[in-house]
Amino acid sequence: MNIYYELYKLKYKIPKNTYRTILGQLKAGDFKGASKGIERLKIKYGNSES
Repeated sequence: MNIYYELYKLKYKIPKNTYRTILGQLKAGDFKGASKGIERLKIKYGNSES
């Protein structure tokens, strides 16, 4: 699944600064760190569909 789409699905559940941090990681090219952060957020906020 697309990382940007996964982040967008979590956008309204997570704090604004967290969203901006992960978006910055994606723009900088740190896909590994961003995907790890998204997985942690999905576990924390109960949206672990995959």
